[in-house]
Amino acid sequence: MLTIVPTPIGNLEDMPPRALRALKEASAVYCEDTRRTRILMSHFGLSTPLSRYSEHDPRSADQLLERLKSGSNCALVSDGGLPGVSDPGRRIVAMARKAHLPVTALPGPCAVVTALAGSGLPSDSFIFLGFLPRSAGRQRKVIAEAASLHRTIVMYESPFRVVELLENAEAVVGAKAQACVARELSKLHEEWLSGTLSEVRAQLSSREKQLGEFVVMIHPDEEPTDAAV
Repeated sequence: MLTIVPTPIGNLEDMPPRALRALKEASAVYCEDTRRTRILMSHFGLSTPLSRYSEHDPRSADQLLERLKSGSNCALVSDGGLPGVSDPGRRIVAMARKAHLPVTALPGPCAVVTALAGSGLPSDSFIFLGFLPRSAGRQRKVIAEAASLHRTIVMYESPFRVVELLENAEAVVGAKAQACVARELSKLHEEWLSGTLSEVRAQLSSREKQLGEFVVMIHPDEEPTDAAV
C-alpha cells in the first residue's frame, strides 16, 4: 500500500492524527528532503526509516515501486502540504495505479484550499494553475486562457516573482479584477491582502523586499459571483 500523507504547511499543530499513525506504521517514509522530514519525524517522536523520493529520477520511482510490489506499506510526504498537488508524488501514484497496486490519500493541510477558503472569492468552481512558466509571455497566455472561464484562478509563486506575476495578470484581466494574496499561510507572519488586482499589486510593489511563500488568487470579474449551475 502506498499512502499519500499530508504534512503541515507551516504550523506543526496542523499535523493530522491519522497522518501521524500512517507515518508510524509505514515500513518506510519516502520524502522530498530527508533533512526536513527528519525534523518533522523527530518532533513527533517517530523513527520510521526515511528514503528520498525524486520525481525526476526514474531510479527513485522504480525503487519505491518495487518495494510496493513486494507488499511493503510505504508513506509518501513532501516538504509541506499534500504530495502530488504542485509537489512531488503524481508520477509514482500513476505508476502504482497502472501496476494495480493499492494507493490511498489522507486528507489534511493543503495551501490551495486553505487560501481559497479565506479569500472571499468564489470557490465553488476554481482553476488551480500551480506555479506558472517564468516567461511573461507564457504567463499572460495561461492566465488569459483561464480567465476566459470566469472562475477564481489560484497560483503559487515565490517572493522573487510575485509582483511580476501580478503585473502580468493585470495586463491580461485588467486593474479592476478582484484579487487576494495569502502569504506565509499558517505561519507566524501569515498575511492576507485583498482588493482589486491593481490595489493588491500596488501594496506589494511598495515593499522593499518580499518575504515568504505566496498563494495568489484572482477572479477576472469586477463583481465575482458563484459559478452558474
